[in-house]
Amino acid sequence: MLILTRKTNTSVIITNVYDENGKPLKDIEINIYADNRIGIDADSSVDIYRSEMLQLGE
Repeated sequence: MLILTRKTNTSVIITNVYDENGKPLKDIEINIYADNRIGIDADSSVDIYRSEMLQLGE
């Protein structure tokens, strides 16, 4: 696990993302906003879930 501390209105970029067929996808950008909010900009083929939603199915 990578743990980062970021200031408000900054972002983290994840590069070199590929789909299951090896096709490159656009970079994933995670934006940090005030009031404990984040924004995630990723290719529409990338599934993004809150961890508590995944735990409901267990």
